[in-house]
Amino acid sequence: MGSVLHFFFALSMFAGSPALVATPSAGADTEISPSPARQLWERGQQAMRLGQSDQAIAFYEQSLSLDPQLIRAHLSLAAARLEIGDDDGACPHLGRYVEARPDETIVRGHYAELLYRLRRTHDAREQFKRFVVDAQEQGGTAAKELLHAHARLVEIAEKEEDAYAEHLNRGIGLLLLSRARAELSDEDKDLTQESLLCKAAGELTLALEERPGEARPCWYISRVWSALSQRSLAARWLREAQASDPFSYLTPAERCSLQLAVSGTSHEFGRR
Repeated sequence: MGSVLHFFFALSMFAGSPALVATPSAGADTEISPSPARQLWERGQQAMRLGQSDQAIAFYEQSLSLDPQLIRAHLSLAAARLEIGDDDGACPHLGRYVEARPDETIVRGHYAELLYRLRRTHDAREQFKRFVVDAQEQGGTAAKELLHAHARLVEIAEKEEDAYAEHLNRGIGLLLLSRARAELSDEDKDLTQESLLCKAAGELTLALEERPGEARPCWYISRVWSALSQRSLAARWLREAQASDPFSYLTPAERCSLQLAVSGTSHEFGRR
């Protein structure tokens, strides 16, 4: 929890920093004088540095009462309420921040996790799904949290008795886990990695049995067989994914990767 609070606090320090404007007389950049709402927010930040969470909350709330559009104050207030263990109080402020800053994928992941902790299963599922879409496109630090997001989606699917989502997300998670294993292993042939890939293929096949014609299981099955160096099977499932694509759901990153893979396969066979 401490690292999460540190992240929120650090992020709120820089979110929406004041604009710099040039004064006509001097021709130099000067910072706009902080508004009363901004001044109260800064006092809240100072209180947080001193470990005075309750006082910080009071300053942040006063700041928002003067300027409800001071988005950073919502993030700071969420951090302060999490500090005192008030998850319910933190949630709407974190949600307001994510709504205003939809591109901040890591914050969305924390919001999804908070919703899950509060047993708001439906809302958590939607946020984790959006996190997956954004993290796939963004890559970097966000992409490293994809395994956790799929694990949470498995747990949610189990609670909602959604067999398709359960098998699909478990299969994707196992594939991601095998890739992580491959990055850590020095062996040319890692039996643990191969076992994970085989289990992933099994889960994805079960997902496809639940919903025949869906492109996502086919796409990930093709990735599994490709990782296992089974080129003919990978190509077969790639064709299945391509055929199902117009009639089912893929994330934008998955669809782009599918099109690139199909294009690469076409060029390969064209050269033979």
